[in-house]
Amino acid sequence: MKYHKLIMVGILVAGITTQTQAAVYGSLKQDVQVNTEAGEQLVKAAGQGVSILEVDEHNYLINIQGNTNQYVSKNLVEIAGVITTTLSDETKLREEPTGEGALLTYLKANTMVMVLEKQNEFYKVKVDDSVGYIYKGQLNTDGLDAVPSKSSLGEEIVDYAKGYLGGRYVYGGNNLETGVDCSGFTSQIMKRFGISLERSSRSQYSSNGYRISESELQPGDLVFYGNDGYINHVAIYAGNGQIIHASDESTGIRMSSLYYGKPLIGCKRVVD
Repeated sequence: MKYHKLIMVGILVAGITTQTQAAVYGSLKQDVQVNTEAGEQLVKAAGQGVSILEVDEHNYLINIQGNTNQYVSKNLVEIAGVITTTLSDETKLREEPTGEGALLTYLKANTMVMVLEKQNEFYKVKVDDSVGYIYKGQLNTDGLDAVPSKSSLGEEIVDYAKGYLGGRYVYGGNNLETGVDCSGFTSQIMKRFGISLERSSRSQYSSNGYRISESELQPGDLVFYGNDGYINHVAIYAGNGQIIHASDESTGIRMSSLYYGKPLIGCKRVVD
């Protein structure tokens, strides 16, 4: 496998160049009045780069090069990233935020990376011209509490799906209002969010998204069930060990335990 190590890195974020580790950077979302070290007051325009020195519940303590430190509302600052380092040799940079994601490269210990966002148990990072994902346990996490979490489209999907609880199960059905079967339910729910799925549960498993382990399940993932390795049912993972699915004619669209009865065969992620 390819090994990759940065000897020194300079990160340029909206006009700020630094070689400091575990530093947080962002930019102003709108014009802000700041004080200079000479005691003057200036207006800094939206897009101006800032260093974030401290974080509390509502504010950031920021520094704009050449100006004194001051507190501003979190709403006024867009986090660009955090510079941190890898903890071990053979740190895996993956293509997707999952332990089964394709391996892009290995990074040596103490490689400096720019952390862009948190996604479940992984951090999205940039190193040189490569962007990928590193498991949280392989990074120095000092300062990473400031990294924004990716907005959970999966939770929005689950909330939307719950609006159809109690709906009818109709074999071959593909209409959320008049009745759906299991794969009709998943395909129509995902269609609402611009995600196109194959029509049958078996085809969804073979063709859509990428495989994840049960321990990596997040709201909005698909869970597949069957017998003897043959897929015959699909559900949407709702979080907290629950699924939402078009179960059968007697129970319709309902919530169930992840291990509600049918053997679980596999899980897929279709949400970017």
